[in-house]
Amino acid sequence: MGERAFSKIQWGKENPAARGTAVAADTMFLAGAHPPIAPDRTVEFIEDDIGVRVKSARARVDQYLVKDSLSFAHAYYQLLPILYSMSLKGNVTPAEQTSGENDQLWDHSPSLTATNSIDSGTLELGDDTEQYEREYMMIERLRIAGIIAQGAESSPQSIDVDYFARQTSISAFTTGVSVPTTEEINAKLTRFYLDTTWAGVGGTEKTGLVRSYDIEIMTGLHHKFMGGVNKFFDVHGEGKIEVLVTLILEGNTDADAIYDAYLAKTLQVLEFNTSGGSIGGGDNHQQIIQVGGFWERVVPLAEDSEGNNLHEALLRGIYDITGADMLNATVKTDVASI
Repeated sequence: MGERAFSKIQWGKENPAARGTAVAADTMFLAGAHPPIAPDRTVEFIEDDIGVRVKSARARVDQYLVKDSLSFAHAYYQLLPILYSMSLKGNVTPAEQTSGENDQLWDHSPSLTATNSIDSGTLELGDDTEQYEREYMMIERLRIAGIIAQGAESSPQSIDVDYFARQTSISAFTTGVSVPTTEEINAKLTRFYLDTTWAGVGGTEKTGLVRSYDIEIMTGLHHKFMGGVNKFFDVHGEGKIEVLVTLILEGNTDADAIYDAYLAKTLQVLEFNTSGGSIGGGDNHQQIIQVGGFWERVVPLAEDSEGNNLHEALLRGIYDITGADMLNATVKTDVASI
């Protein structure tokens, strides 16, 4: 009998020269409750008139494809290099910031003009009775969100990913993968910066403004099916990257200025800078996400909280010709490799 207590999810990075060749896991994912194992195939029942009172005597399965999701309700810094390598920019070598302290800087800012060498992974999931394996895992949608609690409760940053993979195979867990040491991401410690050029990004902090943020990134990654000897997809492609940022704002003068920028169609370059505890005697854990674009919708008095009027603002990422940029993502954490 499968027991919930023994359910887990593990991951390993595949060789970029042999994507889709399953590898042993070396990292455990802390994703809360284990999700259902979504099917990887569609069975078509063919209806024929064969002289009996039944609709079908034949069935077929022509292709395999995993389309599934993972939800990290309490995201942590050590997770970020893995997720960003499978979604924004792969083949990243981190740089230690303080000698001997393992405070590694990962720059996953995607190129908008060249390939991003996205990494693929093998996912292991299941329980003590049955284990499954999914190779050639890549992320097609990444959602990073934080709601700042208005009391003493926690304010976790959550991360949801939609991913694809080749197939679901019965396998076995890689043994000896330990539970990771983590530094949780606190949305309350997110500092918000708003500027009008990429040259000045991160220069103007807006305090007392952001109550929640939701950054949705459509990575443009997609699978490609072509004729061959296998029923699963052969290769992947990198398409156009799209970004949407939704904010709930305190209805103050800064929020009114955002409404004015919406009316004037002024370029806005946002930075979300979230820090955690120190890494040894070096730098702090940190995540920086920068997005440039135009406000697509700003709604004053969209809602209220304890008598305070709040604005809702939606920014769509736009390529800025002058700054030659739209999206950057960097992480500092105590992970030297994935």
